Amino acid sequence: MNSSRIFEIERFAQALVKGAAMGLYLTPKPGLVDLADCGSHPDLNLAKMERSLHIVADYLAELIRSLADGEHFHCQAAIGRRAEEAMFDELGTNTHKGYIFLSGLLLISRWHADCDDESLLRSAVQSTAHQYFSTLGKDATNGRWSRHRYGAGGVIGEAVAGLPSLFACGVPTYLDTIERTGCFTSASFATLSRLMQTVEDTTTFHRGGTMGLARIRRGGQTLERIIEDGGDHLCYLRELNRKYTRINLTMGDVADMLSLTYGYLVATGLLTGETERPRRSKPHPISRCASGR
Repeated sequence: MNSSRIFEIERFAQALVKGAAMGLYLTPKPGLVDLADCGSHPDLNLAKMERSLHIVADYLAELIRSLADGEHFHCQAAIGRRAEEAMFDELGTNTHKGYIFLSGLLLISRWHADCDDESLLRSAVQSTAHQYFSTLGKDATNGRWSRHRYGAGGVIGEAVAGLPSLFACGVPTYLDTIERTGCFTSASFATLSRLMQTVEDTTTFHRGGTMGLARIRRGGQTLERIIEDGGDHLCYLRELNRKYTRINLTMGDVADMLSLTYGYLVATGLLTGETERPRRSKPHPISRCASGR
């Protein structure tokens, strides 16, 4: 096996783990676990989410071994299912279940595309997703229930369409904002605002139905407007978090797509960021505005 190809896919996997860490530490995130609180997830906390990151890293490493050994796609799908089971067994909840699917899909697709060309990668994502779902048995997940009741595409719709929330929303929004402002925190929250308006979030459907999704969409629109006007978007986000927590509303798929956006940007050399857990006594590293970040 070509050692340079192994190195490239390992680098890509490391970037996806970094992306998940950056998504976790971005604060504040309405209804989600971050440095401030657990949002609308009383069963979660920051330490548990950090332990979950290690499971994601081990999962991606196992995927790479399977790909390098030339194993059949069914073997890689089984690795994903085992990772989900290990996550639930160790942590008692799903934590990064959606990210296991999305990061694994993107990693496998990157392996088959064998390059960072966006059009080839998106085509590989679509092909891999169709291969996966054509062999997927029935399940009883919240995502399946939401898709059946509301017709929402969720991560399945994202996958078979080639991850448009990543390539057509998250990445360009981040790059446009960072070019315009030079501010990492503004670019991060601008990306969050756009994803809130575009992702068909099945965790939102499960907890809040169509009204919940509409509330998330409005929140994203208001956040985007505040950022564009130079207002206090952090104050607004903290207030939004209080409201979401009060009504038990969350947006797990949005969080997963934000992390995937970070990961892809890191992997392609368009973003470098701190991923270590920040000390609370110091400014959060992804809250600093720096030209050229």
